[in-house]
Parts: sequence; C-alpha cells; structure tokens
Amino acid sequence: MKRSNVRTVLVAVAIALFGGWSGIAWAHCDTESGPVAVDARKALETGKFVPVAIWVGEDQNDELHSAFVQCLPVYQMGGKAKALAERHFMDTAVRLHRQAEGLPYTGLKPAQPLPADIATAERALDTGDLQPVSNLLQTELEKKLTMVFDEARKARSNKDKNLTAGREWADAYVKYVIYVHGLYKTIQAGPKHGVGE
Repeated sequence: MKRSNVRTVLVAVAIALFGGWSGIAWAHCDTESGPVAVDARKALETGKFVPVAIWVGEDQNDELHSAFVQCLPVYQMGGKAKALAERHFMDTAVRLHRQAEGLPYTGLKPAQPLPADIATAERALDTGDLQPVSNLLQTELEKKLTMVFDEARKARSNKDKNLTAGREWADAYVKYVIYVHGLYKTIQAGPKHGVGE
C-alpha cells in the first residue's frame, strides 16, 4: 500500500476514534470553562433559556428550566447571591448534560485550559479547516500503532529463545492484535453517545 494511502487510512481511523472516544474528550464539559457552563452563565446574563437548553435532552429540559426560573431572579440580585445562583445553575446544567450523554458526573471543576486535541477540534469548527485535526490524530495514531507493532515484531523474532521470551512474544502479540481490533471495532461502532440519544 502506498504511503499516501496508509496516511489516508490512518486519518480516517483517527477521526473515527475521536468521535468514538468523545466521552473522554468531552470531559472538559464538566469544567467552569466548558461549553455547557459558559452557556449556562450566558443564559443567566441574557435571561434567555434556549442557549443552555441545547446541551440537555428532552428528559432533562424541565429540570433545567425549573433551575433557570429559580436562579435567574437570585442572579439578578448581584453580589454573593449572583455568584451562588450562577454556580448552582452551571452545576445543574453540567450535571444534566452529563446525564444526557450517559456519563457520570462528579461535580463542576474549576476552569482550565483545553487539552490540545480539544482546542484543535474546536478551532477547526471555527475555521472550517479539518486538516490540523487530521494531522494531530494521524501523528498520535501512527506513533502508538508503530510502537505496538515494532514491539510485537521484536518479540516475535526472539520468541523461541526461552520461556521468558515466549511469554514476552505472547504479551506483545496480544497487545498489538487487541489494539488493532479495538481500533477497528471503534470505527465500526461510531460515536458512543450524544446529548439525548
């Protein structure tokens, strides 16, 4: 297979994996700087519910709206009341969002910088250019796949030396094959969750 074809396949795998592991990637949703908390704050600032309602499923909508109606007048008082209402509403929105995704919620985390992969993915949405995402994922996937492949090849060449070498081969073989199979299954499965699915 030509190197360009291999690169295309690796990019496709990486993109599929990004979607498949989005629960991990979107763990930043539970931070004060994540998109759900930002839109919860914006809803209180503007008095408009819809910008935050998009992050929850229909089953969570009534609970979120009830929290919004309770928090908005407290938020508008300003001072400590505002901060308390904002925190409570962000926490409620993020908790319900995680519930809609089918993911656990362990509390609202402090604001933090985005991981490089998420920042790159979000920048691509802004610019319309997916290439930086493809490049990032391709590089990481190729690095890891090459590593497990090389380890398996090396162990295979020594497997008949003794029992220890044979076990090292078995271990490297299993890691390599399971990794490839896991990648393939993830691609076939597609994204594991969304909001309200």
